[in-house]
Amino acid sequence: MTEILEGAQRGLLIRSLFGQILTIHFKNSLESTHKSLINIVQDLAAEADAQQPRCGLLVGVSPQLWGKWNNRIIPISDKILNGTDQWMNTHGDVFIYLKTHDFKTAQQLLEEPKRRLDGLAKDIECVVLGKRHDSRIVGGRYHDGITNPNDAVTLSEDILNRGDHKGSSFAFTQRFVFDWEAIMSNTSDSQNQIVGRRPDGSILSQHAIRGHVHRANVRDSNADQRKLLRQALPFGRDGHHAGREEGIMFVALCNEQKRFEDILQNLLGTRKDDPADQLMQMVSGIGGSYWYVPAAQELGVSPFQAGDALYEHPHWKVSSSNGYLFYNFQDYLHAMGEKRYREGDAPSPRLLSLIARTFNHWRDGWVHNHHFPRLPHLAGSEVKKKEMEAIPIPTRKAMANFETLTDLFSAPDSKIAQEMGLLRNYPKELLVGVVPDFTYGRGKEVMPYLSKDEELSFWLKKQLNEFSSMGHIIPDLNHVVGNGLGNMITDLEKRLHRDGSHTTFYNSAITSLKGVQGYLRNWATIADKSAARAREHKEADDADNMADVSDRLRRLVDEPPKSFQDAVQLIYSFHCCLHLVGELTSLGRLDQMLWPFLEKHPIPTDRAQEIIDCLFVKIGENALIDRTSIHDYITCGTGSINGGWGNFSQGGGLNQWGQQVTLGGYKAADGEPQDGCSPVTLLFLKSARRIPVNAPSIMLRLNKYTPADVIEEAAKALLSGGAQPGLFNDDKLCKGLLDSGVRKGHVKVEWARDYAADGCFEPLVAGATEFAFNNIMPLLALEQTLNEGATYGAAGPNHLRGLKTSFRSPLAQTIKSFEELQEIFLEQLRWLTIQSYDYMLDHYGNLADVCPSPLLSTVIDGCVEKGRDLTDGGARIHMIAPLFPGIANTIDSLFAIWKLVYDDESACATLDELRLCLINDWGFGMIEPYTDLQLAATEAEQHGDRYKELRTASLALPKWGTGAADSMLQKIGADFLDSVVRISNSVIRDPHPLLAPKLERIREKYGADFDFVVTTGGATFEGYTGVGLACGASADGRRKGMPVASDSSPAPSAQDLPPEPVFRNIYGVMKSYQQDAVEYGMADAAPVDLTIAEDFPLEDLRHFIKDFAAGWVGGNLITLTCADLKTLQAASKDPEKYGLVRVRMGGWTEFYPTSFPEHQDHHQRRPMVKPGRPDDKGYEIQNDDF
Repeated sequence: MTEILEGAQRGLLIRSLFGQILTIHFKNSLESTHKSLINIVQDLAAEADAQQPRCGLLVGVSPQLWGKWNNRIIPISDKILNGTDQWMNTHGDVFIYLKTHDFKTAQQLLEEPKRRLDGLAKDIECVVLGKRHDSRIVGGRYHDGITNPNDAVTLSEDILNRGDHKGSSFAFTQRFVFDWEAIMSNTSDSQNQIVGRRPDGSILSQHAIRGHVHRANVRDSNADQRKLLRQALPFGRDGHHAGREEGIMFVALCNEQKRFEDILQNLLGTRKDDPADQLMQMVSGIGGSYWYVPAAQELGVSPFQAGDALYEHPHWKVSSSNGYLFYNFQDYLHAMGEKRYREGDAPSPRLLSLIARTFNHWRDGWVHNHHFPRLPHLAGSEVKKKEMEAIPIPTRKAMANFETLTDLFSAPDSKIAQEMGLLRNYPKELLVGVVPDFTYGRGKEVMPYLSKDEELSFWLKKQLNEFSSMGHIIPDLNHVVGNGLGNMITDLEKRLHRDGSHTTFYNSAITSLKGVQGYLRNWATIADKSAARAREHKEADDADNMADVSDRLRRLVDEPPKSFQDAVQLIYSFHCCLHLVGELTSLGRLDQMLWPFLEKHPIPTDRAQEIIDCLFVKIGENALIDRTSIHDYITCGTGSINGGWGNFSQGGGLNQWGQQVTLGGYKAADGEPQDGCSPVTLLFLKSARRIPVNAPSIMLRLNKYTPADVIEEAAKALLSGGAQPGLFNDDKLCKGLLDSGVRKGHVKVEWARDYAADGCFEPLVAGATEFAFNNIMPLLALEQTLNEGATYGAAGPNHLRGLKTSFRSPLAQTIKSFEELQEIFLEQLRWLTIQSYDYMLDHYGNLADVCPSPLLSTVIDGCVEKGRDLTDGGARIHMIAPLFPGIANTIDSLFAIWKLVYDDESACATLDELRLCLINDWGFGMIEPYTDLQLAATEAEQHGDRYKELRTASLALPKWGTGAADSMLQKIGADFLDSVVRISNSVIRDPHPLLAPKLERIREKYGADFDFVVTTGGATFEGYTGVGLACGASADGRRKGMPVASDSSPAPSAQDLPPEPVFRNIYGVMKSYQQDAVEYGMADAAPVDLTIAEDFPLEDLRHFIKDFAAGWVGGNLITLTCADLKTLQAASKDPEKYGLVRVRMGGWTEFYPTSFPEHQDHHQRRPMVKPGRPDDKGYEIQNDDF
């Protein structure tokens, strides 16, 4: 990268503010003219270098003329430039672009060179240039050059040549004159749409396909835009108007001349007389040409030097003061490429090149909206669909897997794969393959294999279909790297021959694995082609790299991996294949899997880091950044997590692939616990700190033995944003999982110690667990308690008091004590819990008949041994999780009821008045029949005002999970959490009479030793907005339909009020979670999602993580998003400028600007914490602010 930059003319990389451009036609092309030109250029360049501030000289020459002088052929394509009146090719032999800091300097420096050139030239055209000091153009309306690739990485990738003449380039010049009458005939908004940006520099979503930003975006074979370096300057005045330029002298550079032609064609469109780019209708090109820009050495002028500063546009020059958190792509590439990163360990040039390509790919999402097409049916025709009914569905699913992996999504000539970016490949990649753009929020496309009759039948019975497989579990990828695909298939073939009763399962598994082999072969071919292209471009290192990749893939078709890189590639390839067939799974404990390979076959640490860095880039390369361009692939059956229909809250999961990686933690062994951290753990944490992707989502298992260097690296990674890593406490979760079996001793110690995060955060025994969950809504149980068994969110003229959903509890006015209310509430909660289990047990095994998982089953322990699909009870561990979203809101609501209704010291309302208040949404939504809207407006308003007063009183109360010391609040919280764990376990472990027969039927089918592992949790995931939509107003002050707290976190401040962050002591906040019900009873984890300021001291964060690892801090899972409120608010206004700001969304990380406003508002109101210290006893807070 440095070598390429240092080959360029120094003046090429100097910012243009003022200057002159000379376009020269020589009298002849003799060698003497060549020598004279070189002498003039060298003298002028030396004078420009001597100026302070430094000036710059950029020289371009006619490619034909330079080729003649240097005995070279420099091919040029100019069909589009010559083929229209929209611009003019006036040719020329040389152009000289002198960049200065004012008009006068340019005039003085060019006096003597012009005199000398007069003797050589038959014509010299001179254009005097200059822009405003604020760099605005078009009447001072727009920032110029805002997207220029001025960073070292992109300059060396897209602008400067890397071959024999390193640092050379190509240029396109065109003198455009503005049509001010046409420009001013458009409104301000229309002008913004035509340009593609607002005056403040923020980008507009490019739905207007005739906008300039859209039309100027042309993509290469990898579906990426290659950049131009624009160094245009305005010239002249339109009439006597100082605020209106006559036009602009467009100068652009890149390292591939045909790129100019492609862009011009896209600007022009299909009609020469009506340019597709509306901006082109307001300008006229009157002269310019294509040029070869020689390297500095070719001209004998000063090259760019390492000490020279590259210009970074002020618009992007924003980042966190902590030195770890970057706000945007451009600033990141500048800092890393120029070695200004705080820790001094920036990614390698190879990785920066790949990261720049990834950023470019994301940025293209503002412009290009490409959606997966619906895939063809396996049968191909309606007649064959009917005939296919005779083939077992698992076999059909396997056939669909095979076709998807070997043809549709990876064949080098597949049109779908090409158009969807599934063949994207760069010769610098150490790992190849592409994870498809399928997410839990947006859905996926899979190959259909059901007939129409079957589709209708399964819809009527279960609302399931071919899209219903959820993934969301952890495959045993260690089995893949430990055995290799060939041995896995051989083992299945042996079992097939031994066991005639499970032939369908084994055949479908074999077919699916052969699909993976075909995928590897296809990618070996793609790598071969990439190597050949690299050789054509004389890029020997890249060619050798792709040849090495191809050889590796061909070996891995049958052989197990031998090296560290082999193992990473095979893991990544298998992961891609699972996602390609619609199984959105996580990756498990990768440091545990990969350390044996690195330990046995050591390689330099820098090389190992490069491989893991590359894995991060590959996993995270397909992010969506423009939420307005989403496409919803979800069907009625997509993503069935519990055997039933799949509709769930989608908007928070736009970039949620489920690509979690779990690091650290105890080794999977009985006896005295041993920590499993290794040098590979540090490689992953360093990647998480330095590479700002949203996936993989890193979870770190901590315990009292976790090494100090791991804690140190985790703290730094957290300060880089994105809540990476999430923090598990091993000692608490291992015990919780150990006790989670319905039968005592069902879960072994080594199993419990082998947990990892599934597609979100839930701890599952890695590679051995099937998983289902269902939500139980305590806020709805509380509504039913207050409202005679009805939820009041739908109360009004249609449903009167609301939806009647449970037993009819006593009238509110008859509930005389808080204890009585609690008793009724817990019975309502118990009913909902039984209902939840009833649903999960009724639907258990449903997917086996509709959407089995033959490929995923090959990597789930128990399936192959039993000859049973994952969806048919094949896994070793069968986990079900009753989840209780809205915990903090429920506790705060119970406390508010106590304070407002029953506490002698503070009561100010009756329970029935509070019920009516909540039905009427705290006075903001007065509805009949609870308010007579025919009364005078003032009377209705008075009722509303009374309700608003009650809300003010509720909002002022202490809130749970904030460190508040109110003993009654803490007691209510502790009692509620104890009850949640007790109820959720008791009704299934000692089965309720209505559940017992269902459990028996399952055991009859799958064997008498079949049992469930039950893990209670407090989770919303990213669905806290969806959960809130289902709930009416709650007594904690929350408005109707507003979001609830994320996961088990303290409740956010009111979403309809301005965010006013209060920084709580982090130890004080976590004290509420220091109870057995949370730490051990919620074995599905009780995540506490907190926000820390960007200036949170590293030392304090390190201490906190160490204390949490030691078990001195409450809770079993903590996530920490690092972001200031002002950063989040700025990101909401300018999503491109803050495109790298990431936040925690339940079990994963999202780019904050991508989130919908409801989620952004929630994050701005989440609990903020500040440093603190426990005393020796662990929880007496020093300097507490309560």
